[in-house]
Amino acid sequence: MDTNFFKNLKENINFKEVKHKTHYYLTRNHYSTLFIHLVLMGLLVAIILYAFFYMYLPNTTNHDVTIRVPDLNKMKIEEVENFLEKRDLRYEIADTSYNPDYPPLTVLQQNPTNNSLVKINRKIYLTINSATPPKTRIPQIIDFPYTSATTQIENVKLKVGKKEFVKNSAKNVVLKIAVDGTEYEKADLEKGVYIPQGTPITLFIAEGNNNDSFEFGNYIGQYGEDAKLLIEGSRLDVEVYYKKVEGKEVGTVISQKPAAGTKVIVGQKVQIWIASAYE
Repeated sequence: MDTNFFKNLKENINFKEVKHKTHYYLTRNHYSTLFIHLVLMGLLVAIILYAFFYMYLPNTTNHDVTIRVPDLNKMKIEEVENFLEKRDLRYEIADTSYNPDYPPLTVLQQNPTNNSLVKINRKIYLTINSATPPKTRIPQIIDFPYTSATTQIENVKLKVGKKEFVKNSAKNVVLKIAVDGTEYEKADLEKGVYIPQGTPITLFIAEGNNNDSFEFGNYIGQYGEDAKLLIEGSRLDVEVYYKKVEGKEVGTVISQKPAAGTKVIVGQKVQIWIASAYE
């Protein structure tokens, strides 16, 4: 464009007159002056809002910058802080609970879950396993069938410990229990006995007079399906697991619980492990 145009334009503009008129329109007592002020204020607010939302916030909140949440499951709480800090994340303990399968003061749950995409410096809320297991009441299981008693014990997060068989005319019912060597009978449980979750309970079970209890067989080396059918035919509840091992024929039983010769009763849970292909 011709530079002479701008030169001539500059020479023809009377800046003093422009300044005078601008001052006049901005200061005169007229409704149009108010309108002009409102328009100017609106423009100013629009510029401020635009700068805040589209310039300031993106630079301070790492807009569109995300990272994946790591898996904190079973991690000790003293390790979590440094672990997350290196990944530009924070944490807060939101709750405590208890799970006997987890070590004390380790992470049980996290929110957001692992592999979630979050912004840098996001806070991860954790549920921590309590260092001291809460106490729970032993359910009233005296005179209950063995299978029903074990279900109730597991429902309150206690464990089935040793099983002692007692000669009695009853059939596969719990006659009494023991915890850490202290025996409890029906009247004791009715009053209420509280022990820490995860505590094993010894069960004293009636053998009955009709040979309901019997010795568990040896199934190691047998084909898994054959062993499973034999065990189920003995009216036992069998759980099957598969394990990769070398030097064992695929599909055969490599381990069992309880051991051969152990006394079992009808309805009792037993486990067998079957060899799977080793890769």
